Amino acid sequence: MKRMGNLAACVMLAGVLAACGGGDDGGSTLNVSATGSATQGTSVGAGGSTTLSVQSSDFIRLQTSQPVRWQAVITSDKTTVTNQVLTETQWSGNLVSPTGDSINLTATQVSDPSKVFTLKIAVAPQRYNAGPYTVGQVATFAETQVRFNGTSTVENLAYTVAAVNNGLATITSANADTSAPDTSYVQDLDRNRLSRTYTNGNVCTYSPKRALYDMPLYVGKSWTGSWNYACQMGYTEKGAVVGNVQAYESVTTPAGTFNALRIAFTVTYTNSNDIQLPNGNTGNATYKETILGWWAPELGRIVKWQSNYSYAAGFSNPTYMTTYTQVLTNLR
Repeated sequence: MKRMGNLAACVMLAGVLAACGGGDDGGSTLNVSATGSATQGTSVGAGGSTTLSVQSSDFIRLQTSQPVRWQAVITSDKTTVTNQVLTETQWSGNLVSPTGDSINLTATQVSDPSKVFTLKIAVAPQRYNAGPYTVGQVATFAETQVRFNGTSTVENLAYTVAAVNNGLATITSANADTSAPDTSYVQDLDRNRLSRTYTNGNVCTYSPKRALYDMPLYVGKSWTGSWNYACQMGYTEKGAVVGNVQAYESVTTPAGTFNALRIAFTVTYTNSNDIQLPNGNTGNATYKETILGWWAPELGRIVKWQSNYSYAAGFSNPTYMTTYTQVLTNLR
């Protein structure tokens, strides 16, 4: 993965280059403009300060009538600048900050160091959408299930994008070692599941969808969603999720190391008619799933997943899962 240089270094470089220019010793004004999420502009005189609130990736232009030296203090080492343009009296570029940032920028006039301009830039976190599906793409995961009886099973499953029609993708899974077919899914463009079909022909639907993802995703975002789950062979339950993007961090998998959004999910299942669960015979069984998922924006998908299941007090059916993990091993 490639990253542009740190913003502080870039702005300092801009100051060095701008300071090389000539010019008269008159007054100076710092003109500021931003385009992208919104078009805005302002100016600040020597000794003054101004504040600009922008989205990550917005284009910022700073221009003075005198050569200046730039200095920046930033709070995030993940902030970068792209499309940078340097002249004797201008700095411009796109500020990119996956986690958001608060930048304190000063411009000191070269011919009269007593003239200082201050700009405070509040950068909102980068927004990420799911990438487009690629028909034929195969993502292989190592999936581990641990049950109450302490047994652990590992299976390598390959998920293939079989088709994309009318904004919906059909994903088929198969055992990566034996090629035995497993399950197929229909998902929307945001990777939310609409249906699941088992090898025995049982079709289960999520109405209106299994709303795990609420695009765009960004650090600090929270959301809720709910759905009804119903299978042709009779199983039903309701699901409700609370999601929160906790951080932007590096995660390592067998498929590589990725910058990823760490997302916490809590899913509460109610009205289950699973007769092996307490109150399932009356359609009122409940259980919970707490999840950590790592979403890699450069791939537009989850690359690691950890689920923990909790049930009613005293329930310990040896065949039921307590934990489930999924880790990307290959993408082609």
